[in-house]
Amino acid sequence: MIKQKKQLIILCLVLILAIVALVLVFELPTEEEADETQSYPITTLDQETVNKFSFANDGGTYHFTRQDDRWSFDDDKSVDIDETIVERMIGKVTSLSALNCIEDVEDIAQYGFDEPAASIQISDGTTAYTILIGDYNDLTGTYYLCLESDQETVYTTDSYTVSDFLDNSIDTLTVQEEESETATPIE
Repeated sequence: MIKQKKQLIILCLVLILAIVALVLVFELPTEEEADETQSYPITTLDQETVNKFSFANDGGTYHFTRQDDRWSFDDDKSVDIDETIVERMIGKVTSLSALNCIEDVEDIAQYGFDEPAASIQISDGTTAYTILIGDYNDLTGTYYLCLESDQETVYTTDSYTVSDFLDNSIDTLTVQEEESETATPIE
């Protein structure tokens, strides 16, 4: 009889633990819900419809236009643009989301927007965005950015997202012809 009571108590405890586990599983956010709470959308454009793109950094300002599914450099149409790099850059900012969001910012200069490290403009002919890249935060390993149209909201993003806009120039966006290696005869 005592043995049966112990078994009944153990079964009841197992049942209670199973119910608690089941409740916890149903209360946990789904992966999709977790992504929504940890991401702050900044831009929403379809990459295929973007027809104007420009960026400015310490090296200069570079304007590009898409015509007949080809990108051209507005300042010199004869420049052979490496469209893979341009498309990669555009892809980084057409559906841009941030890691964090700081709202109601009163002094954007504290984030480096008084002299932005770079600026990016993208447009599909209907919707246009100008994104400003501010300072790098050594502590978090992120860059600050904001929309020119909403300088009261500052976002953070990883360096991968902004590195192309900080480092590239028309020289790095031009198709590089591979130098053919020719053997020199040994004399």
